[in-house]
Amino acid sequence: MIQFFKKSISVIFVICIILTCTFFIAFAGDTRETVKAFTTNDNGIICVAHRGDWHNFPENSIEAVKACAYYDAVSVDLKVTADNKIVLMADDTVDRMCTDKNGNAVSGRVSDYTFAQLSEFRLRRNNGSSDKRMTSSVIPQLSDVYKEIKGKTVLVLNMDAAIFDTVYAEVKNLVAQYDVIFRLNGKAKDIIAKFNSTDKDITMLGNYQGNIIFIATSDVKKYANAGINTIEMGSKNGRGVLYDNFLMKRFGGELRAFASMVNGRCGGRTDNETGWDDLIGRGYSVIETDYPQELTDYIVKTNSAKNTLSVCYDLYSSTDTAPYTTDTEKAFTTALSNAENILSHASSMSEIDNARYDLQSAYANLTVGEKKAVTLSFNFSIGRAIAVILCLAVFIASQIYLFKKRKK
Repeated sequence: MIQFFKKSISVIFVICIILTCTFFIAFAGDTRETVKAFTTNDNGIICVAHRGDWHNFPENSIEAVKACAYYDAVSVDLKVTADNKIVLMADDTVDRMCTDKNGNAVSGRVSDYTFAQLSEFRLRRNNGSSDKRMTSSVIPQLSDVYKEIKGKTVLVLNMDAAIFDTVYAEVKNLVAQYDVIFRLNGKAKDIIAKFNSTDKDITMLGNYQGNIIFIATSDVKKYANAGINTIEMGSKNGRGVLYDNFLMKRFGGELRAFASMVNGRCGGRTDNETGWDDLIGRGYSVIETDYPQELTDYIVKTNSAKNTLSVCYDLYSSTDTAPYTTDTEKAFTTALSNAENILSHASSMSEIDNARYDLQSAYANLTVGEKKAVTLSFNFSIGRAIAVILCLAVFIASQIYLFKKRKK
């Protein structure tokens, strides 16, 4: 009996280990699926939490990032210290975010301090500035943050091109190249050059900030040809070319358009459901936000609405339209086609709701009527024209032949 009990305990222990490993593998798989979605476009919407949960913790702190571990991705800002350590900090200086251990203001460039010196500082609350009190949080290294959230969420690494090589080497050292996204500030040619300097084992974002249609479309093409499939587009002009269908239709297939709701870079749209709905309706499918929980809730509602539309489409798509009047049949088939289009790509809540309402209304309005008149149409082509001419020539020749025969 005792031996049986021991064996049972051993079996349970092994099962627990297997389940635990499966749990972590599943999370790691989800992370890599999110990274993959940046390169292949699975028609879903991706939420990127800006600098972590800075409403409750200091921005770019390890606590802020951990609080966002269950969103799709978290964007963090990187700087390099005097002793070549990579730390999380948005500004070039420590002035806005840091104090000494006593809460006194400090200043200076991050690159002028060693990591040991920076470790003596404390981060201010939320997004910093002189009116924010000191916290117990410290400036974290990239390596520590990655180890904390590995397999839970994707890190979007914001950096200047000047430190790219250092960051790339650190990411390779951490074997993190399949769990992070590189995001550089710069022009298309510089970003593509940096990407081409790697082993092509990373995922990188493209970037265009401006309002010139020809440059924007050219950059989109350059990024796509280079294998960079998600491109951040930013402009403070809310009615500019970045939100026009002429440009956005180029983001079909595997390409994704990335919009940041921070600092007015999305044409001044509000960082809420209204702004997200408008951008997604225009073709953007990756959104950086200061309100990741609210955006995630919106995505969940959108996916639920899309499932409902899919059910309606499946239910109505086999409808025999022969008995119905021409006008009601046309309205129904148009609504059905629009629903199919909405289901084929990332769509906004309003687009999905409107498509479902139109489809259900068109179905309800189908009216039985008299048999439709059949209209014949002739589509012109060179071959058909030649065939008609030949038939006429044969007819004329036969008439001439018969006329001469009768005359004789």
